[in-house]
Amino acid sequence: MKRYINIIYIIAALVSLAPVSAQQIMDGQAEVKNLGIVRDGSRITVNMDVDVTALEVGADEVVILTPALVKGEQELELPAIEIMGRRSDIYHKRNDSFTITENPYYAERTAKRSERKQGEQIIPYTASTTLQQWMRDAKVIIKQGSCSCDNTPLALGDNTLKDRLLPPVHQPQYVLSLVTPDPEPVKIREESLTAYINFIVNRYEIIENFKNNASELASVIASIKKVEDDDDLTISTITIEGWASPEAKESHNKTLSDNRANSLGDYVAKKTGLNRDMIKATGRGEDWVGLRKLVVESTTLEKKSEALAIIDDTTLTLDEKDAKLKAMVPPTIYRYMLEEMYPSLRRNDYRIEYSVRNFDIAEARELIKTNPKKLSLGEMYKVAGSYPKGSAEYKEAMTIAAHNYPTVVAAAVDMAAMQIEQGNYDAALATLAKSDKSDARIIATQGYVYLMKSDYDNAGKALTRAAEMGHADAKHNLDEMTKYLKSIE
Repeated sequence: MKRYINIIYIIAALVSLAPVSAQQIMDGQAEVKNLGIVRDGSRITVNMDVDVTALEVGADEVVILTPALVKGEQELELPAIEIMGRRSDIYHKRNDSFTITENPYYAERTAKRSERKQGEQIIPYTASTTLQQWMRDAKVIIKQGSCSCDNTPLALGDNTLKDRLLPPVHQPQYVLSLVTPDPEPVKIREESLTAYINFIVNRYEIIENFKNNASELASVIASIKKVEDDDDLTISTITIEGWASPEAKESHNKTLSDNRANSLGDYVAKKTGLNRDMIKATGRGEDWVGLRKLVVESTTLEKKSEALAIIDDTTLTLDEKDAKLKAMVPPTIYRYMLEEMYPSLRRNDYRIEYSVRNFDIAEARELIKTNPKKLSLGEMYKVAGSYPKGSAEYKEAMTIAAHNYPTVVAAAVDMAAMQIEQGNYDAALATLAKSDKSDARIIATQGYVYLMKSDYDNAGKALTRAAEMGHADAKHNLDEMTKYLKSIE
């Protein structure tokens, strides 16, 4: 009786799901045809046809072909194919015995038993198993052995291949694009402040020694002088906006706020020597937005919801709103608003706009530590670039740039890039959220952060949106992510 000892024939290296062409096994006496791998979620199925037309099997012999997945020390044998000689087949059928591969020598599984017949004979084979990660780059082999009718199997040999069950996992090459800041040829800055000047009822003349006017007016002049006396700064415009509380007629309050704003403008021009034409003053009338905010924040005002309903009623004129507030019961509600809320609504907001001269790198290095507001973003980038990239000085300059220009896309993206490098992904997202969230460069960087967090759902949404807006690197990263996810399915 012929016996096959210690022989393994390699079936295939499946680098794709397409069927593999026929391969000879058993010294050319048999062929494996139409080998293919079907992957369905977490299941993997091996299909093949084994052509044993030329195979010689002794009458008392059983040839055993065992497909297996092998990677190093890990191995999974699939159900075997048992090709029986005529007497061996009769013996097993009469005794209703286990198949050879169901005896304790083999793993417990059902083999595919087939009697070797004369002429052409092709045995179809299908076996499924749960896909485990190690199997992805396992080899698909077929072990060959034989035994006689006493069911004593021979030891099987053991060889390995370099071929893979599935294609390798795609290694994505993601790109994080940095942004060059737009030049700022003229550096325009501003200081926004508020002055609470007291006026006699229904009057607009400024009286310096009236109530706390002396300190308020001194503060206004000092803030302007601070800018005016700085040789690096040149005042271009001072804008004053006057506001009134709602307790009189709307038209009266508009005129009153306008007059009081212009009075302050005249006072500033006189005290500072600035040309009056540089000072733009206008009255804004009654400050209902400010009143609403005070009502919302109050913890002592009675009937807040009723007062808010009146303030928010778009069908009422401002005078009608004031009348309804005045008519609220008890009258202490309106009295409280009049005494505790209305005074802070009577104010002058003023804004000092000025330009800043440009600085050389030596000056900028000092100013970035002492007065960074004087520097443009481009000047801060030059300071950062004057240090080795990644150095403490470089990182400090870039951090100051992001802090002073949180809404500028270039500063936000570059700051986020440093945070990404440190693995601080949530901080990077917080930095980006301060900038223009509708800008494709911000959205693309958010997508990159989500990739680093392995949050592929949010990454896909952000990258798709940025790609649709024409961001090339977002399109590249989206393609890379798609390839990776498909490769690990």
